[in-house]
Amino acid sequence: MVLDFLQGKLIVTEFEVQVRLNVASIVLQASAEDIGLRRQPPMLIADGGGVRWSLVLDSNAQLRAIQDVLGMDAE
Repeated sequence: MVLDFLQGKLIVTEFEVQVRLNVASIVLQASAEDIGLRRQPPMLIADGGGVRWSLVLDSNAQLRAIQDVLGMDAE
């Protein structure tokens, strides 16, 4: 699944998440098992295996779409 958001694109599969930022063509990547989701504010959090970053999502709808693909609940 590909989601557009204010800062770029989110590419989410059941195995990994990629964030492609418009700024300087930066790509953040993490395995799905290292991803966490937060409801307020809606956030995508990567933490594990030497990876640590977070991203505030544009909306709760984006959070729900990511939850559906990854099959996980948000905190």
